[in-house]
This record gives sequence, C-alpha cells and structure tokens, in this order.
Amino acid sequence: MLDPDVTARIRHIFLHYRPHVSISSATALLGWSRGEMNDALAGGEIETMITPLGKWIGREELMAKALEIWSHEIIEEALGDDAERVLPRAVRLAELRARVPRYQLTMLQYFAERDRTTISSVLTKELEGVASANAGELTSVIPDFAAAIEWPDPAAAKLPC
Repeated sequence: MLDPDVTARIRHIFLHYRPHVSISSATALLGWSRGEMNDALAGGEIETMITPLGKWIGREELMAKALEIWSHEIIEEALGDDAERVLPRAVRLAELRARVPRYQLTMLQYFAERDRTTISSVLTKELEGVASANAGELTSVIPDFAAAIEWPDPAAAKLPC
C-alpha cells in the first residue's frame, strides 16, 4: 500500500491538465526541499519555461523527474485505472518471467536491497541502457520503440483531459 501523500503527488503530476506548474508546486510534488530544487535548476537537471507570468516547469519535465524518483511500479500503482489513459501503451508495465543463473538473481536482489527498490526496477534501469545502446536498430524494427524511449517529451505529449 502506497503512502497516500505519495499517491496524491504522483497522481497530480501525471493527471495535471495544465502544460506547466510553478516552481514551488513542482518542489512540493517531487517531495524536495527548496534547496534541492535550486540545486536541480542551477545544475540544469530541470529546465524552466518563461511566460509573461514568470518561470514554470513543464508537465513533461515534471513527469521525467517523477520517473527518476519513483519506480514505474509505484507510478502505475498510484495511477490505478488512470494509468491506461495517461501512459502510452508501449511504456506501461508487462509481466516478464525469466530463468537466470542464481548468481544473477542474487546480484539483482543485492542491488534492489542496496537501492531500496525492487528487482523489477533494477532490471528496468539496466534494460533502458540496452535500449539506448541499440536504439538505431530497434527503432526500425519495433513499432512505437522510438516514442517509448523518448517519452515523456514535450513534442509528443498529450494532456490527459
């Protein structure tokens, strides 16, 4: 069972209907301190957009940060039935069953415990590296591959409402 506050923050990030949020709202939604946000902005980890009303953080930028903070499993659990509506089909979770040597399983368990996450999350991060390294080949043979590895990007974004 997810913490209700985390669930609410994730749902706000992914179900938000406006194209941007204020820096202070983004700070709270990510669960950061103002100092952490200032560091991320200064380091270029988060980009802002400027409008006549001030600086904002784009919805896709916020979603990308959320995907770094929380595992895909947590995000989909928080979104519940809305996951199907807001996450592209190609990036939604699917079950994988694999047989691996015991040392690899033990290795995955170690990394999951060390990083306080799940084996699925560790494996997903490693497979992202494989996907990036082979993107040129895979883009030409797997439908929706390019869109999946680029998601969320502002050009391809669609609002949930």
